[in-house]
Amino acid sequence: MGGELKSQTPIFEQDLEVLSKVNDLYILKTENTMVAVSGRLQGRVFTSSSKGLKGKSYGWFNRKAILDGSFTRRFSGMGGEDRMWFGPQYGKYNVFFEPGSTFEDNNSRIAPDLDTLLFEIKKKTDQEIISAGRMHIKNYQNYVFNIDVERKISILDKNKIEQNLDISLGDNVSYVGFESVTTMTNIGVNKWSKNTGLISIWVLGCIIPTKNTIAIIPVTGQIDEVTNYFTPLDDSRIQIKDGIVYYKADAKYLNKIGILPQNTVPVFGSYSPELNLLTIVEFTFENSPYYVNSKKENNTDPYGGDVINIFNDGITPTAGPFGPFYEVESSSSAKELDVGKDIKHTSKTYHFEGDEEYLDEISLNVLGLKLSDRVKL
Repeated sequence: MGGELKSQTPIFEQDLEVLSKVNDLYILKTENTMVAVSGRLQGRVFTSSSKGLKGKSYGWFNRKAILDGSFTRRFSGMGGEDRMWFGPQYGKYNVFFEPGSTFEDNNSRIAPDLDTLLFEIKKKTDQEIISAGRMHIKNYQNYVFNIDVERKISILDKNKIEQNLDISLGDNVSYVGFESVTTMTNIGVNKWSKNTGLISIWVLGCIIPTKNTIAIIPVTGQIDEVTNYFTPLDDSRIQIKDGIVYYKADAKYLNKIGILPQNTVPVFGSYSPELNLLTIVEFTFENSPYYVNSKKENNTDPYGGDVINIFNDGITPTAGPFGPFYEVESSSSAKELDVGKDIKHTSKTYHFEGDEEYLDEISLNVLGLKLSDRVKL
């Protein structure tokens, strides 16, 4: 199966042919790296390459929706390596269900502005694109958040990647990195209150899976279990050892896990041995009492939610498959935001491709272990 997925891994140039149907597709470039972005589609990063046009395309996006044109009517489900949503997904303050509806999958909906609102381009250079739009997001209590949202997507050069991660990149590893900065400003007439619900910035990235892809999440503090969503887990899919959570991300079993604030280290990654690919995600994290809770069941503390999530694609009786992909996710804190004030969330995604012995040094520096010493699920 790993070989099958490997052979199906698209080439960046091939994906650009599909993405040519996106009118405002823009390619950020530096050195031999490329990142495909749409500013109008809410600052969506579709995919990236560490080896130019002929390199592997790392991100998953909904090719069918682009080829049949349906993305022009609704685009929230298009995927991509970095996109913006809002949390929470479930609970009494969620923004995914109409007030009064039950939390069955077929009742879930996307806020209309998240599905259809095209952003305006504010700035565009070879290295960055900035776009923004005004949105109205209604929660389960009928409270409407009037917000101005800006997305700035930047490609990162070699020096910036080395500086950010405190690593040295040799000729044996190809690399690409990009950063998204999402800013959400309260442009309503009232200060937001936890008593009517708060929302967070939720940044998600869909990545091409393989049979042996594993998410690697360093954690802090005492942790015996993670937040678990949708389906049961056993030690064939998740293990916690020496302060690291290992989670199978093969897109063959629909599930999601989460890491609470008290256990969060603001960096995590994944490794695909079939693709010789190490992915790293860095994000801004603050000590806050409010992280929205997206659990479907037993959601008794609406602000006792996760910071990091990994979603693994698959099938249940009522949902999936969506990809195949696995998803790397991080969330901002939620705030009782005064009018005119903002929440900002930054996420940086890096891909490193090369033999395991060369990726080992990067992994050791950033994640705290050599890939060769990882738990294998």
